[in-house]
Amino acid sequence: MTRDAARPQSKLEVAASSVTVPDEVRAAWTGVAPGLAVGQIWRARWDDQVQLVVILSADQRPTANPLSFDLDYTDSTTTPIAAAANPFNVPVIVWPELAQALPIVVFDRFAGQLSPEATASLASESARSREDRSLPHPVRVYRALLEDAMAELSAARWYESGSGDLSAILHRANLTVQDVAAGLGATPQRALAIWRGQLALSHEEAEKVAPLIGESVETVLAANPAPPADLVACLEQPVRHRQVLAYAARRSIKVPTAYRDLAYQSWALAARQTGQKATNWNLRLDTLFAAVLNEH
Repeated sequence: MTRDAARPQSKLEVAASSVTVPDEVRAAWTGVAPGLAVGQIWRARWDDQVQLVVILSADQRPTANPLSFDLDYTDSTTTPIAAAANPFNVPVIVWPELAQALPIVVFDRFAGQLSPEATASLASESARSREDRSLPHPVRVYRALLEDAMAELSAARWYESGSGDLSAILHRANLTVQDVAAGLGATPQRALAIWRGQLALSHEEAEKVAPLIGESVETVLAANPAPPADLVACLEQPVRHRQVLAYAARRSIKVPTAYRDLAYQSWALAARQTGQKATNWNLRLDTLFAAVLNEH
């Protein structure tokens, strides 16, 4: 008998083994992600942080509440949702006080929709009293973990808002593409994209460039370009998220790095073309993903 076979199952493992995922949830999970809407349940994910949430407002940064199945970890601020009112067919708990505005990029997988009545009840929730410090320690710890998870998801970001002056700074310093390539140990293609202001420098690269132009590393990093807003909006849509995750897994890189790589690849390629007034970023991303996810 193996060591794992001899180990008794935990309560969580026993509970998980008895759960049957409803067909409605399976279909939502594997189907094409819909547009974000109030009352939807999503898996929010960024890097190693994962949390089920329910959307309260579908703005540019949707507001969402964490949702959990752990009925033993409730307090006076939580709202129970009956099994019949949610797609999981088991009672769930929503935490109204832990609502956060989340970037669209973290909405990873669609899981279904609350009933209209449950959605309306969440929307009309009045402010509850703050956390009851007399609650058992495990409940307070559980709440704190959810709060931390929502805060991390809210802060998710994969690009820096630089001034975009990097190219001008390099030109003022009379650096050529060859100078940039030599200074960074980069390929001519990457050096050209940086010289044109189509790629951002990493911190390590900024440390190499700063002495060449007589500026601080902080100044160089602050001058990095940000990708076009339309490209960011297209890449951050939920339908793209699983493609980005697949790209990250294939290259064993972090998710934020994968977003940056894909954005700057698309941007640099578009910038090489001339005579184009507008860029169809979704079409470009379709082409890029078809190439990078079907490599042999």
